[in-house]
Formats: sequence, C-alpha cells, structure tokens
Amino acid sequence: MHEAAYRQLKTAILSNQLSTGVYYTENEFADALNISRTPIRGAIKDLIHDDLLVSVPRKGLKVREFTQSEVEQIFLLRKAIEGEVIGKLLEMVTDEHVFALETLVTKQKHMIEAGDDISFIDLDLEFHQAIIRFANYGLIENMIAKLYNLTRLIGHKAIMKEGRMEEVIDEHREIIEAVRNKDGARSKQLMVQHLENTQRSFRWIHDQSEVI
Repeated sequence: MHEAAYRQLKTAILSNQLSTGVYYTENEFADALNISRTPIRGAIKDLIHDDLLVSVPRKGLKVREFTQSEVEQIFLLRKAIEGEVIGKLLEMVTDEHVFALETLVTKQKHMIEAGDDISFIDLDLEFHQAIIRFANYGLIENMIAKLYNLTRLIGHKAIMKEGRMEEVIDEHREIIEAVRNKDGARSKQLMVQHLENTQRSFRWIHDQSEVI
C-alpha cells in the first residue's frame, strides 16, 4: 500500500492534480486515497526525498516549486555534465549500449501512444542516466541522482507543450545516431541542444501559466 500510495500521489503531483501554492495534510491524502495514514506517511517521506513535495512546519505539505534561478542552475549543471560525459561514452561505446538506448526510445514512443506522460518522463531520465552509466561514471551518476529528481517535475511541465514529446523522441534518436557514428562534436552539440530545448519548453509553459 505504501508503493501504491506513492505512485498515486506522484501521479497527482506530476499531472497537476495537486495545485502549487496549496498546503495539504496527511489526513487529506489518506482520505483522498481511502487508506490509512501509515502508508501515506511513508509515501510522503519518499516524495519529499524525491523533491516533489516540501514539508513546511505548522503549515503542511506543498508541491515543490522552482525559482527561475534554480531552473537555470539545474540545466546549467546538466548541460555541463552530460555534454562532457557523452564524449567519454564514445571511447567505449558498444552495439549493446546503442541497442539499449534505442530500446528506451522505443518504449518512450509506446508511452506517447498510451498517453502515459509519467512513464515517458521516467524513461527520459533513464535514457540520460544510462549514458552516464555506460560511460562508467558511477560517481557522477550518484552525485546527480538528486538533480534528476528535481528534473522530473520540470520535465513533466516541459512536455506539456504541444508536440514536445515527439520532439524529444527525434532528439534522442539523433543523439543515438551520433553516438553510433562516434561523432564526438555532434554528440555533445545534440545533447546540449536537447537540454536547451527542454529548458525552453519549460519556460514557455511557465510563461503561459502566468498569463492565464
């Protein structure tokens, strides 16, 4: 029940069923899911660890929000790290690595067809983590795990822009092709451009929501 509660609350957060700026309580979550507070408490703990929820003393729980500076820092770090790591991967890339990346993109396409935005985002992050893992950069993979948790919420908002998910598929495939060809300069360029496009989509959605 803990895992089920975690999944349902995570879905509610990422699909904007929980409003930003609103404070919630354990009891409200338990009543909404019709389960006891014990699994809810565990789910909340996990969501706070994932940086999807924030606990505010004497007020309650709220969906994590980001300042413009925080968003810029997240993408600055990711572009710097992932742009360099993909070059390292080219020194040791195998057909198995390429196939694994292609499989993740195929699964992403299936998630678009199924209308499963959350699994799409999970697979998107898995794609980027796989590149770091295949490059044998375990220390970096561990260090930026929290960064990916932050990106999960940003990423879901970014794909709300019409056509962005299809663009992500195309961009991932271009990156894979450059990796297959061991083209270092193009691989780095495509990775950085891909992250910049996601940042631009997030900014567009954010600006639209402010207008509304």
